[in-house]
Amino acid sequence: MKILNSGANVVLTTKGIDDLCLKYFVERGCMGVRRCKKEDLQRIAKATGGTLISTLANLDGEESFDPACLGTAGEVVQTRISDDELVSFSLLSLYADFS
Repeated sequence: MKILNSGANVVLTTKGIDDLCLKYFVERGCMGVRRCKKEDLQRIAKATGGTLISTLANLDGEESFDPACLGTAGEVVQTRISDDELVSFSLLSLYADFS
């Protein structure tokens, strides 16, 4: 809930997403993409200006999330190609000049 409350509308993860969590995503109009490769997440984070988060736990043992970790994309589109699904990001010009 902390990630959704921060204003995220796309969440990517290397693990699965629980059915109850998916319910909250749908209610908020958020896209959840599961089982992504870590290398792909690193590229997406670099391109969008986001930060990879491995846990929500802070040093006090409580859950917290900093909205500054969110990246920015112009549009995120899910496309079906044959038997696979492709999620593509159109970037804003601000972050399009990375190398």
